[in-house]
Amino acid sequence: MNRANTYLGIGSMSGTSMDGLDLAYVKFEVDGEYYHWELLNAAEIPFDEKWRSRLLHLAEQSAEVYAKTHVYLGHWYGEQLKEFINNYDLKPDFAAVHGQTIFHQPRKNFTAQIGDGETVASYLNCPVVSNFRNKDVALGGQGAPLVPLGEKYLFPDHELFLNLGGISNLTYGKLAYDISPCNGILNYIYEQVHPEAEIKYDANGEAAARGQVSEALKNSLDQLPYYHAEGPKSLGWEWVVQEVMPVMSRFELPYEDLLRTLVEHIAYQIGNAIRKQVEEGPEKMMVTGGGRHHTLLMDRIEHYLQGSGVVISNDFPESWIDYKEAIIFAFLGLRTLLGESTSLSTVTGASQNVLGGSIHLPPSWSRSLLGMELKRV
Repeated sequence: MNRANTYLGIGSMSGTSMDGLDLAYVKFEVDGEYYHWELLNAAEIPFDEKWRSRLLHLAEQSAEVYAKTHVYLGHWYGEQLKEFINNYDLKPDFAAVHGQTIFHQPRKNFTAQIGDGETVASYLNCPVVSNFRNKDVALGGQGAPLVPLGEKYLFPDHELFLNLGGISNLTYGKLAYDISPCNGILNYIYEQVHPEAEIKYDANGEAAARGQVSEALKNSLDQLPYYHAEGPKSLGWEWVVQEVMPVMSRFELPYEDLLRTLVEHIAYQIGNAIRKQVEEGPEKMMVTGGGRHHTLLMDRIEHYLQGSGVVISNDFPESWIDYKEAIIFAFLGLRTLLGESTSLSTVTGASQNVLGGSIHLPPSWSRSLLGMELKRV
């Protein structure tokens, strides 16, 4: 690298909804504590039905299947990154791979994201950074959310952030935590009814809009202990399987009613969480993630925010809605290579701010790690 303080990186994100891989090619210009950045290219690569099924049920499989999937997913990630680079003739200095979360149980001191970084690096000509969460957990943290650090530096015009991914999560100033299930459970239910559908989600919430709210189910979901626990706190897909699905199984509802009730539950919990934190308005809120496209969910969130002074912002490019987390993981990968912290202890509950991330070098690498010129002077 000869471009002083300018770095080109690819961030990748595969979230709890397990619908595919988001890739963002970002240019960063670093000026002390300031990061100027630009999203240059982006792509969304869906998981096929075989991959999605394997990932959804991996937590129930043998250790051998888990270990193989960790490596096989690394090959798949590597193939997608290589194709992305070749298609757009990109020249990345590094890539950052979040991986697919299979287990997330920080109260038991572990979290696990698969997609082997060494395998990914075998496809590329630049360093790969992965394994962002484990060190934070080892130091007593939740290992999540990590996105607030990126929000702080990359989106300084906002202080209130809502992400509607597989799990919904909130950032407000120095506070951040997961709120509730979101797209992950909605997509799962839709796919059970429409396994052959090309689109594996309820586009614009059309099916949910045809349903009716079951107040009994909503009230039962609202009583789950997580919603009444103090932070720091975070969620994983296994919490949905172990806590949410057993409650749903007690109610025999048409699937449209089930979707409609879940949308109401999610919107209520989001509105409740935001009202607890935002005591005085006005406050503009950046809403991103796939759920931003769910018309009914957005309408219900706005309903529960009435009178709070919170206004949903549209003052940013539409591409940020779908690629914000991939952009931020490119930023976190850069932070790792620059020797800067990648998590905030005030958010995760770790004993200190953590420099996380494992660095994997490509087969053709001929320079020492200290010769990467990715260290700020």
